[in-house]
Amino acid sequence: MNKELIQKAVDEARGEEANLVIWDRRDTFTIEQEALADLELGDDHLRAKMQEGRVTVYVEFDSIYKLVVEKERKARAGVRAGFGAAAG
Repeated sequence: MNKELIQKAVDEARGEEANLVIWDRRDTFTIEQEALADLELGDDHLRAKMQEGRVTVYVEFDSIYKLVVEKERKARAGVRAGFGAAAG
């Protein structure tokens, strides 16, 4: 997944005060809106401090296959905007 697409998802999650859910080859990570302030994008990875700073997660861009901005559920459950990587 390219950096610009990841940056777009991060910016949207910050702007909407939403969570960011990341799927990679090994696991799924939910970065809650409070932790988005500490999220850093490097040249080929992102770094997130989770669990009130007790855990730092590094995820390589190449291993991410799906990002979802998980907005607050108001009217209906499951309101999500997804960002997927295109194979090519």
